[in-house]
Amino acid sequence: MVAVARRSVLIGGAVGAGLLAAGCTAGGPSSPAPTTPARPDPLLAELADERRLVAGYDATIARHPALRARLTAVRDDHAAHAAALVTALGPAAPPSPTTPAATDSPGVSPTGSPTGSPTGSPTGSPTASPTGSLTASPTGSPTGSPAGSPAESPSTGIESSGGRTRVPVTPAAAVAALRAAERAAASARGTAALTATPDRARLLAGISASEASHVAVLA
Repeated sequence: MVAVARRSVLIGGAVGAGLLAAGCTAGGPSSPAPTTPARPDPLLAELADERRLVAGYDATIARHPALRARLTAVRDDHAAHAAALVTALGPAAPPSPTTPAATDSPGVSPTGSPTGSPTGSPTGSPTASPTGSLTASPTGSPTGSPAGSPAESPSTGIESSGGRTRVPVTPAAAVAALRAAERAAASARGTAALTATPDRARLLAGISASEASHVAVLA
């Protein structure tokens, strides 16, 4: 009888310990479920490119005032594109960029030596390479790259360097740079329209068509 009672006590104690452990496990704090960061709105990249184009035209006009009459209407089209994208983005749209200085494109001077005399630019920080492809920065400084190294936009090939803008020395080269940027922008907007929602697709397709027409205007 004593052995039976002792066995009952041991069993009861083991069961109680198990219940206590289970209670601690069930009632303890749980680890938070991992969260996936939200992907940035695709229109942000399109807005950045449109602002680069506006900046490119501003710097070109500042460097070559004789081109103002030819370029102003096209520049204003890009400003309207950017405004439409800001409206589509709503509160997610970043503020307009500030204005850095502009310089000549190195290696484009008639003598073949680099040039670098700064000129004022109304908005943004556009640049242009000696090969004629327009480059620019909406903020005046490259993002995600070492100081002084170019940061390139994946859709238009526009880049920035050191907060300075560079424009080809000759008007013909400057226009060729803008023309190349328009081709790239039209292609980028058209590609983005393929995967956008219907309302955004209409907006992007319209912008793409406008930029394609700019290529002919600048021919």
